[in-house]
Amino acid sequence: MWEYMKVPEDSREKVKNLLKDANENGVKISHQAPTLYDVVPKEEIAEFEELMRKTIADIVSEASSVACWVYVQKYVKHKTLNEMLQELPDVSQFILAMDTWFEKLMVIEAIIEADNEMQRIKDKIGMLHEI
Repeated sequence: MWEYMKVPEDSREKVKNLLKDANENGVKISHQAPTLYDVVPKEEIAEFEELMRKTIADIVSEASSVACWVYVQKYVKHKTLNEMLQELPDVSQFILAMDTWFEKLMVIEAIIEADNEMQRIKDKIGMLHEI
């Protein structure tokens, strides 16, 4: 929003008028909203796009780092969930989410392995039955 305020006043006015028109006249399902480039020249939003690109990349990088940290703490160092939460309380919700996700992933892998083992046993029984 702060970056939007850097956009020139006339371009912001165009956006405001489009929103006002859509609100007053109703927006039909067939209505196609204009792309941002139809309203604001690309040059005027280049800085905003770059800032958003960097912000999203930073978020993905930080999330990946914490996910790796949770995996190492849980499966390599064998720490409990409480120990991890105490160590990094600022990201406790993400730690909890990743811990839960890893638990579910391990259950799924165990089910797949059990299913594969059952198939191997069935194949052996089938081979014995043919003899």
